[in-house]
Amino acid sequence: MPNNILEDPLLRFSTANESTIHASLPAVFAALIRDEVDAFPALRPHQRHAWHAFLAQLGALAIHNSGLNGPPDSAGEWRRILRGLTSDFPDDEPWHLVVEDITKPAFMQPPARSDDKLREYKTPVLTPDGLDMLVLSKNHDIKSAVATQAETDDWIFALITLQTLEGFSGAGNYGVSRMNGGLGSRAAFSLTPSTRPGAHLRRDLVGLSERHASLVVDYPMRSDGDALLWTLPWDGTKDEALNLNQLAPYYIEICRRIRLLVSADGKLYCLRTSSKAARLEAKNLNGITGDPWMPINRKESKALTLASGGFTYRRVTEYLTSPNWEQPALLQPIRSERDASAPALLLARALVRGQGKTEGYYERIIPISPKAKRALMRRESMNELGRIAQSRIEHIGTVQRILSHAIQVFAARGDSNRVSAEHRNLARPWLNRLDEFVDARFFDDLQVEFDSDDNDERSRIRKEWLMHEERGVVTRARRILREAEEGLPCPAIYRYRARANAESLFEGRIRGPQGLAFLFADTDQGDQE
Repeated sequence: MPNNILEDPLLRFSTANESTIHASLPAVFAALIRDEVDAFPALRPHQRHAWHAFLAQLGALAIHNSGLNGPPDSAGEWRRILRGLTSDFPDDEPWHLVVEDITKPAFMQPPARSDDKLREYKTPVLTPDGLDMLVLSKNHDIKSAVATQAETDDWIFALITLQTLEGFSGAGNYGVSRMNGGLGSRAAFSLTPSTRPGAHLRRDLVGLSERHASLVVDYPMRSDGDALLWTLPWDGTKDEALNLNQLAPYYIEICRRIRLLVSADGKLYCLRTSSKAARLEAKNLNGITGDPWMPINRKESKALTLASGGFTYRRVTEYLTSPNWEQPALLQPIRSERDASAPALLLARALVRGQGKTEGYYERIIPISPKAKRALMRRESMNELGRIAQSRIEHIGTVQRILSHAIQVFAARGDSNRVSAEHRNLARPWLNRLDEFVDARFFDDLQVEFDSDDNDERSRIRKEWLMHEERGVVTRARRILREAEEGLPCPAIYRYRARANAESLFEGRIRGPQGLAFLFADTDQGDQE
């Protein structure tokens, strides 16, 4: 069967005219650089960063190795420079999905040191989704091991995702180096001019080329170090563990010993085995490996591990503006973006891994204004953005506390002395509604205020954000209070008192010294007159 990804059309992508193209890996690179790719039909959402990072790292390695100034746009040139990365293998074994000789590499599959190691590969995997990294606590939402009619690119995407994003999953199954611990996540933050895969790849290839030299200075890596780790022999022993100082910037790692085979009926399947140690000796690195998409917590000296709930506005604000966090290389504007007036997009992706389960795939896209984009390069400007964001978050917290108190009083039949833990629990879902409302527009609204250089105008923008008759935070909190009054149980005999007391409490506290009194100063002064 055709299985050389440098030569054979094993990957599918869709185009603007809704046609589906079957292409080799070099042809995919060329189509991406020409921005002809709309999507990859076989690519599952949680595999997006694995595929993008693989293409960006591989492309950057090939461009650097060949001495080119930028990414080519022809399949022939891509084939030449990709093949140049594996010149020790004139028969293209590292680019074949299936290589029967286990002492030779196959695509994303490390070779063994001797033929007799084949007997260690005993565990069969019959479908690509059985190979993939998702760990499901229940077999619903996304069914496991059901892709019995899989095509070749289903296997390719599963292979790349497993080998570059997987964490610890039991004895003998170690995770990748580019995350903080076996239960971490390989989070990704970058700027991009567009969500189109070609525009994103082209931009990151330029960024990786610009930052190649600095990585060698900042991290103990070598320009001539090992790059494609699936080409190196590995029998899973402790003394084979690689160190970071043996590797090239943008190295593409593997974490599992697996081999693809072809069954008697012509279908791909996989055999896998365990290892006695991780492929890279990276436990003490805490995920700090020069991953150009990964935020680093300077205070704790470890890579970001995204928690359940994903990229909330509070978390993203911290990652972007707190001095405790070092922004990843590809979140910094590249040279051509620094003075450009065109806005950009911040793209954040991560799969959250829990203990023995997957806790969700998260992706967030945030439009970034030209001023905010330039601020990413200046600590002082980011501090200013952070101050505005934290002030807004404090206002949101104030509104939430007051809303929570009002709902609790309503749930307690209007008697504030009867509020209990049960009533506080009843209020929580309604507070989440307000948080979701704020979250949806938080960064758009934040940048409107940040983009203004006039203090009076900033004050007006802040008040409008809080009090706009449709989009205001306080306005929405009032609406949610009324919805809670309609939705929560309350005997009819108490309902009028409960509603009146809850609304009176909300209005009194929001106008009081512990609320947002500055919003009502003009109104209250007018009432007194």
